Amino acid sequence: MNTRLFSCIALALSLAACGPASTPGASGGGEARIAGLVLTDDGPANQGHIEAKDRDGTVVAQADIGGDAHYSLKIPAGTAYPVVLSATAAGAAAPLKAAVTSDLAADQDISPVTTLVVDTALGLGGLTEANLAKAAGAAIAQRKSSGGSGGSAGFKGDPTKQYGGWH
Repeated sequence: MNTRLFSCIALALSLAACGPASTPGASGGGEARIAGLVLTDDGPANQGHIEAKDRDGTVVAQADIGGDAHYSLKIPAGTAYPVVLSATAAGAAAPLKAAVTSDLAADQDISPVTTLVVDTALGLGGLTEANLAKAAGAAIAQRKSSGGSGGSAGFKGDPTKQYGGWH
């Protein structure tokens, strides 16, 4: 497994586990800055646009992807978490996504792996910390079984039944 993929998976796992346990999806109150890389299956995305939407689907921040594949967003104080980052990147077949569960997160890459985590968590019933943790584990298993391609062709088992019926 390459280092960049491992970093994305580790970050997805850590983000799924962070945030205040007593108030899921709540903001700590302050403005947050989230920055990272946008990666497609072909490598760093050097063009594109990112939107951050709060848990109600309202766009709370936008940014362009820099020529070096980096982005930076300021999330307003009082934003309802989780926040979904959606990147429309050159070279990506569909928008890439990542979820941030707390204003404590500062670094978040957006990639096919984080997209898989978000889509899987949504299929499990929503972007809760528990669902994101399960989805991150499933993404690791899927990436290992598919040889890191990100597709579901190498997924072992029936993906319509495993992990609560996600597709």
